[in-house]
Amino acid sequence: MTGKTIRIQRLRSPQALLAFLGLSVAGIGAAAMSCGRAEAAGETLWREGTGAPVVGDSFDPRRSLAPLIKEIGPTVVNVRVAGKARPQFDVQGIDPRMLPFLDMDPQPKQGVGSGVILSSDGLVVTNHHVVDDADKLEVKLHDGRMFNAKVLGSDPLTDIALIQLEGAKGLKAATLGSSANMAVGDWVIAIGSPMGLEQSATTGIVSAKGRGSLGLYANSYVDFLQTDASIAPGSSGGPLFNLNGEVIGINTAVNARGQGLGFAVPIDQAKQVIPQIKHGGKVVRGWLGISGRDIEPAVGRVPETGAVIGAVMPGTPAAKAGLQNGDRIVGVDGHDVASFGDLRGRIAELKPGSETTLRVARKDKTLTLKATVGKLPGEDELRKIGQRGQRGEAGGQLFPDGQPRLGVEVEPGPDGLQVRSVRPGSLADELGLQPGDRLHSINGEPVRSADEVGAALGKDSGRVEVKVKRGDATHSAVIERR
Repeated sequence: MTGKTIRIQRLRSPQALLAFLGLSVAGIGAAAMSCGRAEAAGETLWREGTGAPVVGDSFDPRRSLAPLIKEIGPTVVNVRVAGKARPQFDVQGIDPRMLPFLDMDPQPKQGVGSGVILSSDGLVVTNHHVVDDADKLEVKLHDGRMFNAKVLGSDPLTDIALIQLEGAKGLKAATLGSSANMAVGDWVIAIGSPMGLEQSATTGIVSAKGRGSLGLYANSYVDFLQTDASIAPGSSGGPLFNLNGEVIGINTAVNARGQGLGFAVPIDQAKQVIPQIKHGGKVVRGWLGISGRDIEPAVGRVPETGAVIGAVMPGTPAAKAGLQNGDRIVGVDGHDVASFGDLRGRIAELKPGSETTLRVARKDKTLTLKATVGKLPGEDELRKIGQRGQRGEAGGQLFPDGQPRLGVEVEPGPDGLQVRSVRPGSLADELGLQPGDRLHSINGEPVRSADEVGAALGKDSGRVEVKVKRGDATHSAVIERR
């Protein structure tokens, strides 16, 4: 939206935390395919691509993209929003590399975004942050027609929203492709309303895949596509096309400084949430009740696969399944798990109440455990869970008593603080620190004294990143609870 590149939706309670694995869409999947269209509950929601150019097999992108842009342009809309002014957002916990993408001023009462038509009767997909808190929506089509629109629902954790144009019929709908089939280096086309300039088309390539949430959304399930196609404020919610004219992403994070980086929600993720938003206005998610940690491998070593559990909340599906702190989940329903983020994605596809089979590495053994996926509690319940954590049961903030402690004894050494001992069950134990480690930095701050350790830990009550030197290698571990 003009005037604000992207809005960060933080949960109101810090106890509504990443520590408890709220897992992406469940229930209705990406819909059954029939006659080249996607259906859910007997209703056609979007046109599914076949991998052939929407302009015909004679199209040659080496000569010109004009025929393709002429064909797909009418599926892109300009979204005009009037709403309440929004306060500045909290940048705590955001990847510092993403700060240039963020407009730090309060959201203006009026803004411009983009969207893409899914069905001929005016179902449009856009970004949650484009329409959030909107009092009035107007949508302008490629041919200049204007429609009033209403928000059907949205999902802040994937930044996807659906709006319905009032009285629309016979509109040209887009064809949805597969983001999984895209490779780094594939050409893409972005169409939107950058800086309010309608129907602007730019080209580039897929620069990277699997960027994760980049810290832009608390508890997010977005796994961004990165592109160097020029995307500016106002393009949010617009489509990213492949050269077949199929939508493979929804543009969401844009660089106001024009440094050649933009990010899009993969269309495969959008397909998973669209049916739930359409029929229920929101997304129901599964839940295990665990936190995890990411550990960088030692220099020169291959990363260890799997998702390491940092904490298991009592009474949750994870606890009932027999999962324990320190377990490494290496497989879900026969699929290998590469990381904690991968685990979230795998569980994301499961319906609450369904049973999943987890392959778990515990010390020198490999176990097979059955877990019944729960439903992610609401924010109030998560707050209660956090309060129980503050009473010492589990979870909650990293420092429930307000005192930032690592849980180690240290002594000065020639190259920094050396760990003498690690208290069992402490934050240091959870991070995997060992006697003999030399503390290098905490939360990006070099530490050379006990006071500096406390000050560095105090920078963020919900996240800690520790780097230590162990032998000739540097190790890094991260825990986040919000």
